[in-house]
Amino acid sequence: MSARLAIVRAAHLRDYLVVMRRIGIPVDRELARSRLPPQIEEAPDLYVSIPVAIEWIAKCGRDLGPMELGYLGARQASLASIKPAHLTEMLAAQTGYRRLDAFIRIACREDNCLRVSLRQEGDQTRVICETVHLGRHPFICFAEWLNLQGVMSIMSDLAGPNWCPRELTFVSPYAPSDLAREAFPNTRILVGQAYPSILIETAHLARSCRGTMTPSDTAPLSFGQGNGPSGQVEAWDFVSLLRMILQPYLNGGRPDLSLVAEIVGMSPRTLQRRLQQSGSSYSQVLQEARFDLARSFLNDPGAKIIDVAMTAGYDSQQHFTRAFRRFTGLTPTRYRRAMAENA
Repeated sequence: MSARLAIVRAAHLRDYLVVMRRIGIPVDRELARSRLPPQIEEAPDLYVSIPVAIEWIAKCGRDLGPMELGYLGARQASLASIKPAHLTEMLAAQTGYRRLDAFIRIACREDNCLRVSLRQEGDQTRVICETVHLGRHPFICFAEWLNLQGVMSIMSDLAGPNWCPRELTFVSPYAPSDLAREAFPNTRILVGQAYPSILIETAHLARSCRGTMTPSDTAPLSFGQGNGPSGQVEAWDFVSLLRMILQPYLNGGRPDLSLVAEIVGMSPRTLQRRLQQSGSSYSQVLQEARFDLARSFLNDPGAKIIDVAMTAGYDSQQHFTRAFRRFTGLTPTRYRRAMAENA
């Protein structure tokens, strides 16, 4: 795996869980056996490792072809996976181009492996959705289908529910499933290509948005970070990414270094060396991850301090208070009061 960590909000895995439950896979049992956080469905805003997630999906859905499972996951995708603030920004766009621009910015904030670019080809625009840091992962099609579905949902709102792309390309070498060919009878679907992309009519992007997209519609669901028409890319450093990966595991206590190293695709020694090169250590990153998680829960005025402490992996409220004061100079109660007053 690349030295760059690949992560995604846990919310974007829920559609695959729905699909797998529908076809009879014992999802809860398989989650308990996996390296994914056990409470993944209860913590949609936390981040998980993309390679761990897609390899688990492939293992659980092995009775289906990868391209078939990828298509089913994309078809299940809904706007409910997007943070409400991000969804509001997307729906406020006045034209197709601006909505596509907003979608790209949203992907950037929620994930970190997607690079989106636009290329003119005559009267067509090719939207390229490259999934970096994963190379030619054997199950990259799970990410490709969902990223391309995000663009297709925008186009369906602009051009009507019967709109179909002229062409879809995939890096994945697997042949498209019969289900996908039936869904896109007039679309050329190419596999084993240099990048995943979708070819659309440029004129559609100049249209005014109908504003009819709702959380029940098909929606963008992506495993990546984006740069788009605005050319913006959000870069997260190694330590920040590792903190995000750690957070879903904190409720179960102190995550073991060897487990975390396995999740990020490194040996424990290599992980420790990378952290040392970044001026940090595993213990320090673990403390920072707990603090970040606790601070986010403290923003909820209804959350009890003891519950926040337990969720963030502290063994007592007193331990949590001492640790929190080291970061802020305030107790959790005083911090919450100060944030409320500033708001």
